[in-house]
Amino acid sequence: RYGSPMVMAIPTGVVSFLFTDVEGSTKLWESDSEAMAASLQLHDQIMRSEVEARRGHVFSTAGDAFAVAFPSNEDAISAATAIQRRLLTADWPGPAVKVRMGIHTGEAQERDGDYFGPVLNRAARIMSAGHGGQILLSSVTAEAFPHSDGIVLHDLGTHHLKDLADPEHVFEIRHPDLPVVEAQIRTVDIRRHNLPDYLTSFVGRGEQLEELAGLMAGNRLVSLTGVGGTGKTRLAVEAARQAARELPDGAWLVELAPVTNPAFVMTTIGETWGLRPGEGATIEDVITRYLWPRELLLVIDNCEHLLDPAAAAIRFLLDACPKLRIVATSRESLGIPGETQLRVPSLALADSTHTLEESEAMQLLLDRARSVRPDFEPTREEIDDMGRICVRIDGIPLGLELAAARLRSMSTGELADRLEDSFRILSGSAKTALPRQRTLHATIDWSYDLLKPPEQAMFRRVSLFTGSFDLEAAEAVCVGDEVEEWEVLDHLDSLIDKSLVIPLRKSGAGTRYRLLEPVRQYAQERLSETAEPVRFRRAHAEYFARLAAEASPKMRTRGQMEWVARIDPEYDNMRAAFATFLETGDLTGYLGLAFDLYMYWMLRGIQLEGIATSLAGLEAAGDDVDPLLRVKVWYTTARFGAEITSPAGIEHARKGLEVAKTTGDPNTIGRATLALGTCIRHATTDPEYLEHLLEGRRLLEAHPEPHWWDPTWEIGLRNLLLAAYLPAEDERVREHLDTALETFEAVGDQFLLAATLADSSGMYFEGEKEWALANAAKACEILADMDSPNWYGHSLYYHGILLKFEEDIQAAATRLEHGARLLDDVGDANCWAGASRTLALCELELGDIQSAAGRIESTIQRIPVLPMQEVHKTAALDAIIETLLAVGRTEEGALLLGTSLVIPSSPGAVVRPARQKEYRERTTELLGSTEAERLFEEGSTVDLDTALSRGRELLAEVRATS
Repeated sequence: RYGSPMVMAIPTGVVSFLFTDVEGSTKLWESDSEAMAASLQLHDQIMRSEVEARRGHVFSTAGDAFAVAFPSNEDAISAATAIQRRLLTADWPGPAVKVRMGIHTGEAQERDGDYFGPVLNRAARIMSAGHGGQILLSSVTAEAFPHSDGIVLHDLGTHHLKDLADPEHVFEIRHPDLPVVEAQIRTVDIRRHNLPDYLTSFVGRGEQLEELAGLMAGNRLVSLTGVGGTGKTRLAVEAARQAARELPDGAWLVELAPVTNPAFVMTTIGETWGLRPGEGATIEDVITRYLWPRELLLVIDNCEHLLDPAAAAIRFLLDACPKLRIVATSRESLGIPGETQLRVPSLALADSTHTLEESEAMQLLLDRARSVRPDFEPTREEIDDMGRICVRIDGIPLGLELAAARLRSMSTGELADRLEDSFRILSGSAKTALPRQRTLHATIDWSYDLLKPPEQAMFRRVSLFTGSFDLEAAEAVCVGDEVEEWEVLDHLDSLIDKSLVIPLRKSGAGTRYRLLEPVRQYAQERLSETAEPVRFRRAHAEYFARLAAEASPKMRTRGQMEWVARIDPEYDNMRAAFATFLETGDLTGYLGLAFDLYMYWMLRGIQLEGIATSLAGLEAAGDDVDPLLRVKVWYTTARFGAEITSPAGIEHARKGLEVAKTTGDPNTIGRATLALGTCIRHATTDPEYLEHLLEGRRLLEAHPEPHWWDPTWEIGLRNLLLAAYLPAEDERVREHLDTALETFEAVGDQFLLAATLADSSGMYFEGEKEWALANAAKACEILADMDSPNWYGHSLYYHGILLKFEEDIQAAATRLEHGARLLDDVGDANCWAGASRTLALCELELGDIQSAAGRIESTIQRIPVLPMQEVHKTAALDAIIETLLAVGRTEEGALLLGTSLVIPSSPGAVVRPARQKEYRERTTELLGSTEAERLFEEGSTVDLDTALSRGRELLAEVRATS
């Protein structure tokens, strides 16, 4: 770990740290390891010679990475530049290597030739942002830039870097002898909003915007109310766009229109930031922890159809998150204490200072008319006609949009006359509605009546889509009487021309479409008046079930995340498909869709929703539903339970095994038995798990068929489960790991490859140290580029544990801090607690007693909601003992250790026995054998809860005095 000793004194005080590593070294090693070894030998020689020539101290190396301390900025910058120049011109015996470098200056703690503290982490992150051949500097280092030897500074701006809470102003060293690296530095994309980028301009509403801004400044909840089509959403989004520039954590939009199930209101809010519930942490818990420290604005749109659950969610969030502000849109008030209402009127027609021609309504109509007729310059007569249109539509923005779309085929006079005639005919409709509701309904009615019958049919049927849809879905769902497949695109284009369907911006996946919510509700009303709903709802559900079935095997291959992204925009439609299958009694279709979404739910980290959705179908399914299909869904539900450490998974596995036994198929029984063993092992300390794992292995090895998935992939999954859940001392664990790794590499499943690499970390304690360390690091590398925070968090946690055992404490702390944050975000309170406690132990070694004690206390506070509470209580007690020993309270630590020593470790535990042995040796050395044994004996008579309570009191004293 340490470099060769230096002759000069080790730099102390304010130090400039240079961190380096070789870009793409893994691929270079894999292509030709011998040649790479020769190149790295030359690389190391160049590094050390230039460092030593400038008073540098190499205090850490890891593979091809160097960490060097310099007494001055000038030395660090000079050395980095000299190294890059020599690397560029070197005569490489193997592949030429490119090195990225980062320099940061600050005061770090030095102990025994090593350094600790946050300054090192920032230097490492600055280096990680660069590319081969680059030298990046922090703003602190740049402030004392030496300006010599042709070196110049290039300002790269302020960026958020991985794992750093505060942004860094980054600079780059440039030199005439070095090529310029054009690639953008690697930064964390900190989004400040998710607000839509509308295709049309925002017109008018100046007074309402100003009024809304004032209300938002003085009130935490503002509700925009008014009938559909008045522009509540557009006004809220525009106000949020302006607020996002000022609020530290931006402004965010939650669209409730696609949500039909009240149970998914809070889930939909959490999805805004990728937050998921987990075992021991409800979605409310997860969102609260995420939002509590953040100052942001949340726009919750279209609350009216879920008024009570939306109001309950909003009230909960405002009570729990003191810095949160909310703007909600609804056709009626939410009825929440403290709610401030702003009724959104139609656009102004005329007032004391503006004529009708100057009004906001006329400005919107003119703007939209020019979007369909770019050369439109109205005459005096046409202006008068447009005034009639504005008055007839009462300034309702949606109505004006629909009217303007007709100017493609009508003159302004024809449009005004037709509107007036149609409104006289339609004036008797919707008598119970408010005047503006009747006007909007009549406007859409008029626009609908002008459609040709096939266009009307198309319009009715696209209302079945929840959220948005693409052309392929429209062709699959809407074809039938009056609509041929080849006509679908033409009809969509026609509906877009008439502003009844809205095209969304094109992406790599093509154009998507949606209906504005008032228009969609109208279209659904017209659909319900026909004989079409059941037929086309089934067509809708069956199409999305086929899409899930197509995606399912492809989410187990190298392109799996592309297919996850393919499903993402369709997921609301799949939720609707579940509802259709349930309402129509098609439980086979329901369970088939649930089984096909197994990998999607797992990759997206939404196991709890997968469990709840699957259980709804299983509970409704009778014995007439194929038992094999029921076993498959019980199996996946049980596996989800194991992954999130849910004891309920055991019950699901047992039910699945009961059904499996009715099939008489040993393969099916073997799968269900294996699932039961994993659930018991993951959520309890019951030794029963082992007999199920071994029996499941025996059955599946003897009866590998029939296959549920790709046979090769199944081999990998089976071996992964056995390797992950069998005790490490099982002689076949390494065999299972190797088989799983080879299989997932072969089929291209990067997700489960990373999971297997992470799970192999336990082999570190079986003598496979280098192999396990390399695997854990590779798992983190793979998952860093995948949108899977749950598994990335686990991999960081596992790697952090191993780095701590390697005594690379700073690196371990960095991994653990990032991992704990991700695990907390996704709601895995169980593993969050483990990562947090291990991080606290690292902080103790780094001298941050206050943070360590606070972190241990926070894990204790969550014990009541964790599974295997006795395990967590014991782990918390051990962490308290470590803290007491670190601050010199050895007698009290020894007393609590006496309690800990008589509590057995969980099956397969390796870390805890090693740690207890260390504690025992330390206390015995400090207190003497006689006194230590006396305290151990006294502590052994104290029960765990009493010892933990006393430990928390001592922890509070430590925090108060540190």
